[in-house]
Amino acid sequence: MDHSPLTVDYLGCAGRVTLPCDGTPVDYACVPYTAFPERRVPDSPMYLRQWTRPGTGATVQPAHSTDRTHLALGGTLTGMLDNALVDRITATLRSGRYPELAGLPGDLVGCLITDDRAFLFRSLFTRNTLFYKQSGNMLEWSSDPADLVPDALDRLDRQTIWRICRGDSLVAYPELGLLRPGHLMVFDGVSAKVIQYDRITPKPLPRGSTPRDYADRAWELLLAATRPYAHVGHIGLLLSGGLDSSAVAAALAANGAEVTAYHLGTDDPLADESGYAREVCRHLSIPFVPIMTDTGAGHVSEDWRFSHPYNHTGFRWLEQIVQRVRADGVQLLTWGRDGDLLFSPAPDYGVRDVLWGRLSWAEKSLMLRGLLCSRWTLDALLRSVRRSYSLAIDASAFGDHTRQPDFLVPMPGVPFELPDPEFVPEEQITDLALSWPHGVQFCSPMADRGLYELATGMPRAYRCIPYGGRNIDKPVLRLMLEDRLPPMIWRRHGRLWLGSPHENFCLNHPEAFTALLGPDSRLARMNIVDPERLAAVLGHPSSTRRNAESLICAAMTELFLRSLESRTSHSVRS
Repeated sequence: MDHSPLTVDYLGCAGRVTLPCDGTPVDYACVPYTAFPERRVPDSPMYLRQWTRPGTGATVQPAHSTDRTHLALGGTLTGMLDNALVDRITATLRSGRYPELAGLPGDLVGCLITDDRAFLFRSLFTRNTLFYKQSGNMLEWSSDPADLVPDALDRLDRQTIWRICRGDSLVAYPELGLLRPGHLMVFDGVSAKVIQYDRITPKPLPRGSTPRDYADRAWELLLAATRPYAHVGHIGLLLSGGLDSSAVAAALAANGAEVTAYHLGTDDPLADESGYAREVCRHLSIPFVPIMTDTGAGHVSEDWRFSHPYNHTGFRWLEQIVQRVRADGVQLLTWGRDGDLLFSPAPDYGVRDVLWGRLSWAEKSLMLRGLLCSRWTLDALLRSVRRSYSLAIDASAFGDHTRQPDFLVPMPGVPFELPDPEFVPEEQITDLALSWPHGVQFCSPMADRGLYELATGMPRAYRCIPYGGRNIDKPVLRLMLEDRLPPMIWRRHGRLWLGSPHENFCLNHPEAFTALLGPDSRLARMNIVDPERLAAVLGHPSSTRRNAESLICAAMTELFLRSLESRTSHSVRS
């Protein structure tokens, strides 16, 4: 395994190509990333832009190997981009040996332009993606979807925007394609063919292995995954104090990484996790930097600009984090993002996972007795023998998502879909609107092939063990941390009321939503927000609290619509 340091200079890319080439040269340049809407799409009929971290200037060179092939990358690269790696990527794509892309050193997204073809590719674990659209023999793509839809306001789908205001995780531009992890697209001027070149191959431990065996192996893999971070200088860790980020902290410390933990604190005792995060840092002897979350009037700012709706409640808090880590000279910000996907109960968890899992009879007997003592009814347990019923996700788990927000114009029958882990809007827009303009990259050490191969091969019943009337989630992760962190961390059960701070903001600042979502708002003009219903919701504290998450999602969507309008005026000024 390569333990070279990570290179984070390459953020993303954008381009346009018409094939077959008629001799028109490709306008190719390496340019520091500029946030929307200041960034302008080139007028060139054939162009490629490699976005780099602001401040890198001429120190980052374009990655093309000849005048007739042009390569641009994004993501985190293990080691340095040299001519040998450029030639390797070029030869792999041109020869059609696509599975070899899985062996590239890092988590990358990229594009290659040749005389007769254009290739877009995305590795299995990169946070970045590419959006694209085809118009005849022309293909356009970008890490930022707004680059591809110049008249977006006239082409947005009302139901899609309504669902985003509700809180659904969707792409706001239905006409655009989205490159999925482990896929590439080949465009030859006639058609665009999407090919899956990489996937996870489950690699379970030998039959008879216990949760402790999986915990020991997971720790070895996490150590290996975090080792490159020990060679990049000062890095940051977004530390909540939960199991996932605490596990990353322990592995980074074990590898001797120069890491500082940043924790979002709150003066709301219902959501305060600082005691856990502080204890992790004390035990591991790493610096602890608490940052008090802003729940004042600036929690939602009319100055923000977005190229896609930011579908979450915490943009202001991430803004505080990014501003602080940038001031500290940190370029790489890690977190425990993939812990839930690796170790939490599967969405369709049920008794069937115990009955037909690769478990010993003693384990099955113990878990079945535990399930009978759990919060689930006997009827629910019997129904979960079938794959069509889930104990982990039932109707009550959807909560406010299945209910139509009280301030939106009713739209009966609009379905709710589980979030797509391959496209998380708030992560994409955090990069485009916040971290990239500050020269910071988010990176998840748990997004590691070995860990995913282990976790997908692990018996699903090991993700949740019912015992003593409680459901112990992430038991493998808890066992991993048992002798590495204090008991108050790995024995922690249940969650605090993490929604309390943003609910309190909504209660204390109704005027912000009146200004953003009132009769003159773009959402009201689209007949999505009902101003009378909005006034009724903001006039009753219980209604405000119940609709808090959707209120913030709608406010951020309104800022997105205003951003699209501001792009037009910005282009005129330019």
